Amino acid sequence: PRGIAVGSGGNIYVADTTNNRVQVFNSSGVFQSTFGSLGSGNGQFNSPYGIAVDGGGNIYVADTGNSRVQVFNSGGVFQSTFGTNGTGNGEFDFPLGIAFDSGGNIYVADTNNNRVQVFSPTSQPPVSTPEPSGIIGLGILGGGLVVRRLAKRR
Repeated sequence: PRGIAVGSGGNIYVADTTNNRVQVFNSSGVFQSTFGSLGSGNGQFNSPYGIAVDGGGNIYVADTGNSRVQVFNSGGVFQSTFGTNGTGNGEFDFPLGIAFDSGGNIYVADTNNNRVQVFSPTSQPPVSTPEPSGIIGLGILGGGLVVRRLAKRR
């Protein structure tokens, strides 16, 4: 597993990367359900990595190998997807991290494009924020963006 998020109801969502699925646990850590499988169709994953839950309980998954973000309702039912492979705004190359700020903006660590893309909750075009290469995750703490970078091996 790579990513983890907690919904407002206490459910724990785990991006089970090598098994191409999301596992759901209750607040006590007891397994509840799973959704997703290997593939490129709606609701299928190719190495899901980052995961986040919005204020409405929707689950956003950085579907890394498919260069997109998929959205599911709190029950794990596919709702929508955005992004495709590329270098333009709204396109991704190896998206790894995903997070929300207090205004509902969606931040996606677009790793191989060396940037963080920001999407408004009303699905307006993204605003790209260049970042150094090697972005592997991000989070929002106290209203500020925190970017975690991959350290170079010596």
